[in-house]
Amino acid sequence: MTSSNQQLVDLDWKFAINVANSGNDGTNGTARLYLKLTTMSNNGTNRTDIPLSVTLEQFYALVHQLEKAKLEMDVYA
Repeated sequence: MTSSNQQLVDLDWKFAINVANSGNDGTNGTARLYLKLTTMSNNGTNRTDIPLSVTLEQFYALVHQLEKAKLEMDVYA
């Protein structure tokens, strides 16, 4: 996880849909989002990649929480 002395410098993402698999586990048609967050220390010496894999529902929940946090921050800006 990022600490307070790091900032987000890049974000890569891929969107994938599982169309078929060898098992019958109900994951066909499942959408996933693969994210790679890249952070940099404030002094610019330490670059860290943070890989994440989330379902579409989890991604929308994260976006909702980020939008809510931004609104809260805008009130105090």
